[in-house]
Order: sequence, then C-alpha cells, then structure tokens
Amino acid sequence: MKPPSTPFAALDQPTPPPDKAASWRLYQFGRGSLILLAVFFIWSNGFVIDTLMLLGLGILILASLPVLNWAKHRRTWFPAFEVAMLTCIPFYALPLLSRENEVRSYPEESVILSGIAVLIYLVCAHAGFAFVRHPKKPARWTVTSLIPVQSYRFVPIGLLLNTVYLYIITFTDLIPGEFSGTLRALFFGVGTLSTFILSRLLGLGMLRSGQIWFFIGNLAAQIVFLFSQLYLINGISLVALALIAYSASRRRVPWLILVVFTPIVALLHLGKSDMRSLYWEAERKPPTLTELPAYFSEWIGYSLETSRERDEGLVTQSTIFERASLIQMLCLCTEQVPNYHPFLWGESYIDLPAQVIPRFLWPGKPSSLMANVRLGIYFGLIDPDDPYSVSIAFGMIAESFVNFGLAGVGLLGFLAGALFKRISLWAQDVPQFSALGILMILLTAWSFQAELVLATWLTSLFQASLVCIGLPLAYRHFSSR
Repeated sequence: MKPPSTPFAALDQPTPPPDKAASWRLYQFGRGSLILLAVFFIWSNGFVIDTLMLLGLGILILASLPVLNWAKHRRTWFPAFEVAMLTCIPFYALPLLSRENEVRSYPEESVILSGIAVLIYLVCAHAGFAFVRHPKKPARWTVTSLIPVQSYRFVPIGLLLNTVYLYIITFTDLIPGEFSGTLRALFFGVGTLSTFILSRLLGLGMLRSGQIWFFIGNLAAQIVFLFSQLYLINGISLVALALIAYSASRRRVPWLILVVFTPIVALLHLGKSDMRSLYWEAERKPPTLTELPAYFSEWIGYSLETSRERDEGLVTQSTIFERASLIQMLCLCTEQVPNYHPFLWGESYIDLPAQVIPRFLWPGKPSSLMANVRLGIYFGLIDPDDPYSVSIAFGMIAESFVNFGLAGVGLLGFLAGALFKRISLWAQDVPQFSALGILMILLTAWSFQAELVLATWLTSLFQASLVCIGLPLAYRHFSSR
C-alpha cells in the first residue's frame, strides 16, 4: 500500500487494529477505576447497601460496560455509543450514590422510580446494541471520500475559522441576529470536525510540532472565548470531544490535560453564580478581549471567596457533579406524572417533522427549543409569557417518561442502542471524509449532549450534518459533472 503523502491523507486509509497492549492497559484502568469508585461510595455510605445504593451501582456498572468492552475487544469504531452510555454516570449514578441535596428533596419512591427508569434505559440500550449484528452493506455514496486529497491540508484552517467566528460573536456585533443560527451551524460543524480530526491525528502521533502548537493554541483560545460567555458546559464539551478523539486513537487517558483542566473548571464553577448575577442580572457590560485577564481574575476571586465561605459553613455550595446532574428533573417527572399531570402521549415530539424543513422555506417554523419550553410550562417552571428567558435541561430520559412512562424510556434506549450500533458497523474502515465517516464524528461529538431533549438534539445534529456532509456531497456532485 502506498504511504499517505500527508498526515491527513492517512485518515482515508483503513483503520489498523489498535495496539493490543495499549488497549489492555486502558481496559484494566477502566475496570480498576470502576471497582474503586464503587468501593468508595459503599464505604462512604457506612457499608450500608440500600435500594438507592443498588440503583446507583447498577447504573454505574451498566454505563461503564460498553466502553470497557470497546477497549477490551479493540474495537475500531469511534466510541459514540460508549460515550453516550458513560454520560449516565455523572448525570444519574453519582447523585444517587452520593445522596446529593437534589435527590434528598424528593420522596424516596420518586427517586427509586427515577433510578429504575435509568436502569431500564441502559438495559434496553444494551439490548438494542446487541440486536444489530450484520447490517446491510451501506450505499456506495456513503463510503466514498467527499473531499479531494489535496484539500486535506485545509483541516487546520477549519479550526482557525471557528476560533475567528467565536471571537466575532463574543466580542463584536458584526453578525445580524437573523444569520446567527445558520452561521453557528456552519462554523460549529466545521470546528467540530477539525477538532476531532486533529485530536485523532495527535493521538496517532502524525502531527508535527508546529501543527501541535497550532492546535493547542486555537483550542485554548476557543475555551477562553466560550468560558467568557459564562457557559462552562460549552468549553467542557469542546475539551471532551478532543479527549475522546485522542483517547480513541492512542488508547491512553491524557492525564496531564485532565489534571490541569479539571481543577480550573471546578474553581470557575464556584464563582459562576456571582459572575452571572453581575453580568446577566445587573447587566454589566461584557469584557473586551483586552479585559479578559481582569475578567477571569475577578471570577477567580469570587470562586475563592465562595470556597472560603463554604469551608466556614456560611454557604452551602453544590458540587460540580450536582450542578451537572439531570436526576432532579427526572425525579420531578416521576413525582408529578401521572399522579398530578397526565402523560403527554408524544406532545413534546410533535415538532420533530418540521425541523427538517429549512427556515427560509418556512419562516414561521417552530423552534427546536419548543419541546423544552412545553415541558417547562407543563411543570410550571417557566413563565409562559417569557418562555425563552430561562433554559432548563430535562434530558431525553425524562422527556420520554413524561410522554410514555417507563415504556417510552425503554423504547428510547433500544432505538438509541440499535441506531448507534448500525452506524458504528457501517462506519468501520471507511474513509474519514466519507459521509459515514463524518457522520460518526458528529455522532461522537453529540453523544455527550445528554441534557438536550430529542428535538433539539436531532435538529442541531441535522444542521451540522447539512454543513459537514451536505455541502461536500453537493461539491462532489457538481465537480464530477
């Protein structure tokens, strides 16, 4: 086989099996971490194994098994399904195991039912994943590289364009509101692909030193720009995407990045509420680029003050996992439905078909956020007269329960597992820049978006796919003619 002329051309070569020793070390590390985590929570609960402990441990184990099997059996597909299952650990398992305040505020029967719902989702997802074994051969156009080899060198430029775009929307008003959604889909899609591809090449050891520093510099700038908007989750998602691509290629956990990044996020998290009060509620003017050092210094100051007050018992501060948890919304749903509110019977999914129609063809098309708004109004959490003033994360498990109960949760899990498995098998050993290769990257990036409801998740994925797959398909079609 002729060697690739550039590192990027290697992406269109068949994916070789990962190193056996590295895969085994990753598997052993994951299994050891799972055992230690389980033992820690059992010990912290005084070795009392009650119903909540059993539910939390069950979620912890079932959510970890896919990625352990992926490492043990040296799978070559990107771990989209595996990461999607792992998100159940911080969002559901850890709050149950640590008995966070958000869990204790609900009746025990509602918390138990919520834990059972997550277990049903995981079991059915495993069943759906195992159900699909040998899908039919994909269409030829889905496995054909869409981008000419000579264009591969522009991948780093996609990362740079996303950095420039984030700078513009963060510090200027150059982009009109009517174009913001379209441009966000365009640059977010291109940025996602570029970040994933460069991280994967870094894991494979195929980037030169200059390319590595270019990648790190742009990634750091994007994280700073995203954090300056006071949405930590956006920056965390970007880093998570890069870590997934790197670890999937190298079969190694990048400890240095985790050791540096995790404490920074935890520290900023402590002062986030104070900063939002100043810059959102008090409407203080957002910082300019040159004011960022002072801005983050102020943020760290509030974080340290909050940490001191918490240590002195003056305030009760939730942990970062508690604030990231979706279990409280699921507990709310299991407590209220059907005891006080009837099942919605698919009402929150009613706008799904409309999302495939471009807005320029239907200016009055319902927003993909309407499902989230409906749920918020249904439970009296947001003002119907100003529904978009507050964003509440329900997650797809809670949404499916509100619509169809435990049966809906099980169906959601089965369909998710079957869909991920089918695409994973199709996308094995295809060119990275084919339609299936690009779709697998996007699915991996979207796999940890567990806080979204189904309409928002599918719509954002559809928009990114139009940009990252639709445009190259159109280019290939017209250039061949």
